[in-house]
Amino acid sequence: MRGSPIAFVSARFFIGRRAADGARDQARKALAGAVLSVALSLVPLITVMQVADGMIQGISARYVELGTYHAQAFPFASQDLDGAREAAAASPGVTGAWLETQSVGVVFANGRREGAAVRGVEDSFISDGSTAAYLRVEAGEARLERPYDALVGSAMAAKLGIAPGDVISLISLRKGQDGGMLPRVTMLTVRGLVSAGYRDLDAQWLFMRQDTAFRVLPKENARSFIGIKAGDPFSDPYAARDAVEGRLPAGFSVYSWRDVERNLFESLASTRTMLLLIMAVTVAVAAINVSSALTTLVLERGQEIAVMKSLGAGPADLARIFSLGGAAIGGLGAVLGSIGGLLVSLRINDILAFLESLANRWRAVAAAVSGGAAPEVFKVLDPAYYLETIPVNVPFGEIAVVVSATVGLSFLAALGPARRAAALSPLDGFRRR
Repeated sequence: MRGSPIAFVSARFFIGRRAADGARDQARKALAGAVLSVALSLVPLITVMQVADGMIQGISARYVELGTYHAQAFPFASQDLDGAREAAAASPGVTGAWLETQSVGVVFANGRREGAAVRGVEDSFISDGSTAAYLRVEAGEARLERPYDALVGSAMAAKLGIAPGDVISLISLRKGQDGGMLPRVTMLTVRGLVSAGYRDLDAQWLFMRQDTAFRVLPKENARSFIGIKAGDPFSDPYAARDAVEGRLPAGFSVYSWRDVERNLFESLASTRTMLLLIMAVTVAVAAINVSSALTTLVLERGQEIAVMKSLGAGPADLARIFSLGGAAIGGLGAVLGSIGGLLVSLRINDILAFLESLANRWRAVAAAVSGGAAPEVFKVLDPAYYLETIPVNVPFGEIAVVVSATVGLSFLAALGPARRAAALSPLDGFRRR
């Protein structure tokens, strides 16, 4: 069988024709609708995939670079923290090692109080490049030169009404001789207000000097460890742990950042997976539209199918044409949807800002018309729970997988109409108008 006539006729009935009245035929409309449905189903999927990845990457980076380090070394049978830090810093591949003392307390200022996660850190950690990349200075300066200097998270500072230069009281609890808990008050001077860009962290962190924290914070309510950084923590989460393994003094255990914050990152990953599964359902529904469009094509192109069989096309040829045609429809829709999803993702922060502005203007007009009180500012993604700005990372590998899966689903959806076209007899085809 020669392929040219078959290719010409198959292209004719896939591309479509105009009816006598000039209107487009239903099959062509169905095919265009199938392409559009596939494209529209992929736009939210690609957007959610990129936004979720950006959110997880952004939150994870802030925890890893500012909070958990790339690895932590905890003493369990040794108190040689200085020796452990020096050994860690001298290990190959390690870019930094710092002492840190952590505890909890209550901060009092201006008649207000807030619970705080107190972090005693070295000044060199605050000035380190990887820390400065994620710790933004809102006011004052990010330095801990004097013994009782402090840096306060911007969200906590807003609740307490404090600014650089103010004096705050840090109250911690220590155990008395009789076993009871006694308060201990430490006066600190606010040197600067800082923000990680994630309100959950800004509302709880209070930084002070490590040597001061080690001295004034009650030992029974504090813990000290070595924070270690080495290379890219995401390409190799265990690089920092492996770099110092066996090089620290006896009596230390080392944990990677994935071990320290396992629950948080597993929760974020599970949320992303659920969102992608929900979005994937829309792609499966769009694949059903491909099957419906090809079924309409078979019904309307009965005569063309009969001509192709008369020219020598066998059932296998027709099945191949329709199944590959379905894959082509899915591929075209996937490409268009991926482009749309990429464009939306790259401008997601601008789109959210526009939606927030539009919603707030509408709410203000509604309040003015009704005479009610001015409404609170509406946020699509409340920074109290999300990042202030969504980082955008384009996962080209994952997008390629999504496009391939969409083409595969469309191919499978086309098998039913393909079998129907292959089973159509030429006589029945010529009888159709």
